[in-house]
Amino acid sequence: MLNSRRTIPTPNRTIPTLPEIADRRTPHAANGAREAELDARSSGREELIARVLDVCTSRPGRPLVVIIGPAGIGRSWVLGQLRARLAGLDVSTADIKVSAGDRDFPALVGRIADELGAPPVRGESGAAAVRRLSSAPIRGGRLVVLIDDAHRLAPESLSAALDALAGDRITFVCTATTPNDGGGDLASLRARGLVHEERLRPLSVSAVDHILTSLLGAKPAPGLAAELRDACRGVPTLVHAAIEGYLAADRLRVVDRRAHLIGTGAPRLPITHPLFAALRDPATWPVAKALSVLHPLGEAAPALIAATAGIGENEVLDVLRELRASGVVTFRNGWRFRVPMLAALLTACLGPYERSRSAQLAVTAIWERAATCPDDGYLPDRIVDAGRLVDVERAAAELLAHGEAASEDARAVRWRWAACGLIADPVRRAAALHRHSVLCAQHQRLAPAAEAAEAALRDHQDWLAADSLQELQIIATAGLASNGNTAALRDIAAAGWHSGGDATRLVTRAAALCLLDRWSDARDELLAGHGTWHAGGTGPAAFGQALTEAAVAVAGGTTPTAAPPTVEAARTLLQALGLGSPDAPADGGAVRAARSGQWDRSLDLARSAIATASLHGDPPGQAAMFRDMATILTARGQLNRARAAIEDARSRHLLLPHRLALPEALLDLTIGEHQQSRAVVEQALTAAAETGAIAGTEELWLHIAELESRRGNKDAAKLCAERIEQIADELGTAEAHQNRLLARVFVEGASDAAAEVLQLAAEQDRPFEFATTVTAVAERGFADRKLLLAAYEAFGELGALIPRARLRLLMRTRNVAVPGRNATVAENERLLATLITEGLTNSQVATVLGTSEKSVEGRLTRFFQRTGYRSRAELATATLRGCA
Repeated sequence: MLNSRRTIPTPNRTIPTLPEIADRRTPHAANGAREAELDARSSGREELIARVLDVCTSRPGRPLVVIIGPAGIGRSWVLGQLRARLAGLDVSTADIKVSAGDRDFPALVGRIADELGAPPVRGESGAAAVRRLSSAPIRGGRLVVLIDDAHRLAPESLSAALDALAGDRITFVCTATTPNDGGGDLASLRARGLVHEERLRPLSVSAVDHILTSLLGAKPAPGLAAELRDACRGVPTLVHAAIEGYLAADRLRVVDRRAHLIGTGAPRLPITHPLFAALRDPATWPVAKALSVLHPLGEAAPALIAATAGIGENEVLDVLRELRASGVVTFRNGWRFRVPMLAALLTACLGPYERSRSAQLAVTAIWERAATCPDDGYLPDRIVDAGRLVDVERAAAELLAHGEAASEDARAVRWRWAACGLIADPVRRAAALHRHSVLCAQHQRLAPAAEAAEAALRDHQDWLAADSLQELQIIATAGLASNGNTAALRDIAAAGWHSGGDATRLVTRAAALCLLDRWSDARDELLAGHGTWHAGGTGPAAFGQALTEAAVAVAGGTTPTAAPPTVEAARTLLQALGLGSPDAPADGGAVRAARSGQWDRSLDLARSAIATASLHGDPPGQAAMFRDMATILTARGQLNRARAAIEDARSRHLLLPHRLALPEALLDLTIGEHQQSRAVVEQALTAAAETGAIAGTEELWLHIAELESRRGNKDAAKLCAERIEQIADELGTAEAHQNRLLARVFVEGASDAAAEVLQLAAEQDRPFEFATTVTAVAERGFADRKLLLAAYEAFGELGALIPRARLRLLMRTRNVAVPGRNATVAENERLLATLITEGLTNSQVATVLGTSEKSVEGRLTRFFQRTGYRSRAELATATLRGCA
């Protein structure tokens, strides 16, 4: 009798197929990723398997099932699933893995009949072998023969086998690559109704999104799933291999439950990885590796591969043709891999010599016009890999030119740094290091900027211009802050940099004081030394002026007039380093997006900036970005995530850390921690006073004033309002003035202040500030119905669930009808689900919603009954996957 699984071996060795490469399980798959790999809801495999099972178990059923799809799509996986499920249905199965030498299908069927115990007949024909199989004893009465890579069989042999098949006890399930129609015989079988055909399609973007979410425990950042799907052509196991490779290369970072791909390096897998096992044949392996680097050079690639691998070009072409026949590579304006990700994974397998040698040949071919490449980044990448194996002077010049032209491209950092290493002349090298450092700083890549600045100051300061020296000292000092090296910053603040004139040293000392958050000290030093730095040359004058403006904006005072013409460039660089005006933080646009009401975009930009900073260094001026991030998450009910953002910010060396206190205090207030809310604000005010910073403290005083006003402590509230008045006069900013007006509303109940602050809020393009201002003023009885509805709509567009829910309560007390009853019910459920997913207790949820704990219990019961979720954990999992 036949076992439930039996494999018919085939002895012939062939070149590996892409399915053989892609279907090998990665360690991630072996550790529980199978569910993610082919999720039924997102990939459609489950429905396909169900249809095939129905054909295999139906009587009468079609005798032939053909599962087709492009190379590497996972056909073998589907056969494995069918085998396992048929075993549970008491249906016998047998496996055939067809090799290139097995063209005669009936002969293979005869081997199965032998396995079944049906005695062979001497000299029998193929058809007779099939009839013998039909009459053989089969456990369960049904046999399904699973045939992998059936496209290698002669088409006519399938037709002959089915013609000889008797009864409906046997079904053949075949897999075949596309394009492949089986010739005329398969078309004839289709016409006779003997074939059930299924097509395995590549994974969709949503399926790849699900895989990333399941493996990383975080949703992918916008565009990541699509990028990965395109690079892997939707091949499931290559998606897994890519994720594993990116993790190994430290290129995947999770920020606020979002996965980001950072950096420019290739994903890395060891050459012993199962993914490469089928390619590691002595003849195939060197050709495949070389092709992964040289394929962009089109038809010139085979000759270059031959030179790299040390074999003849005809041998290379033979291997490439075999790889093409197996579906691994294709020929379209040159040889290339069908799946780009396989090429990327293979590039990491090259040894140092292979990498530099293949790069040398590629660069030489392009320089000699023997090859071309449409990718502008290909040549500089290969120049870096080639190093000193090519003309050093020309290499350095081209790397600098490419790095300058593509300064926003992350790869440009690598190009320019490599060029600096190739330049022998100290004057030119000093200039290259300076330019590289400034460009990196302007794009907030602080780690490479500081590295280049320190190299120039250490080894080439004698060849640096005075203005360049000033820039590099400030960049290097900002790099120390980025690394949290406060000890070195204190040394510089005390004595200045060890080189440069008096003006340069004074300005650098002031920058260090600012980076230590000693704003009033920096202001005093700069004002006292105004004559020195103003007359100290272009660089010290520009940076001295810009730093003075920043220090005065934070600590108050008056800025000297008569700014030098070059001050704007200094302001721009200081802004990128976090030393500019607190009203214009350099954060990649996250703060601007938050203020203009583009909250989703703001969160995406903030997460991306945080993820990138983990590679390039933390800009010290990101407190405003973290502040807005925490504010948005709190308003949307994602309280634990907001807390995590604040804690993350406090773990970094950020300037003006007291700006983080208000979102933290409001978060505490949201869950009813009134004392903790006040304590956070008071601690921040103490810390700000120690640094001499007053910018942003007026909002903290306003928070205390509001708390005291609610408690009925008018004297304490009045003292806070007086302090806000003083700060507003000293800073003279619009934000401070609005806080002064709000303080008058809270403390005095001033209607004129209410009218003015509402008008100012309406004139600005800041939807959240407008809506919160309207709410605050309305609580004192000054906002009309029209403003309340406008604020309610603004909160809705932002997805600010908590303030919108609280505004609903206020509107009802003011007899203002809340629009959209059905939408309100759905929104309440969404907020409830969010709070539960965040892990809040029923008591905390009741506090947030402004209701009783008993009411929350009832809402939860109804919610779980309606949605079918059985636990908070199940709801949290569904929320992460975007299903709730």
